Amino acid sequence: MPIYEVKAFWDEYEVKAFNQPLNEEELKGIFKKHDKNGNGRLSRKELKKTFEELGAWIPDWRALRDFATQMPMLKGIFKKHDKNGDGRLSRKELKKAFEELGAWIPDWRAWRGLSNADANGDGFISEEEMNSLVLYAMRFGYTVK
Repeated sequence: MPIYEVKAFWDEYEVKAFNQPLNEEELKGIFKKHDKNGNGRLSRKELKKTFEELGAWIPDWRALRDFATQMPMLKGIFKKHDKNGDGRLSRKELKKAFEELGAWIPDWRAWRGLSNADANGDGFISEEEMNSLVLYAMRFGYTVK
């Protein structure tokens, strides 16, 4: 079982170990640990093992590539549904976004997405919480075609 929880990747990642954010040096240490030949680069196999340890639900290389393209597109779908332009998504706005993404029960999916991504508990998804919402949507197979 992974000891880390990955909230997002790339330049806007938040990785938690036992609910404590990892600093850059700790994260580099994890990647260095999986660099078996010590060349400063991770092979596909090494990268997959690293992300598995970090608890990634998409450790496969192809999935990582798809992740890089899907994340901004999903963010765009969610942001498009910020109808009042306040920079936050309400449950009603989330429901409309999940309807567009093809959810079978969009109100339930919006409620679950809000429950998973609303870190400060204010009942809205802010810009800071958007990565968590996108990861939640991707975990359940929502993509932009």
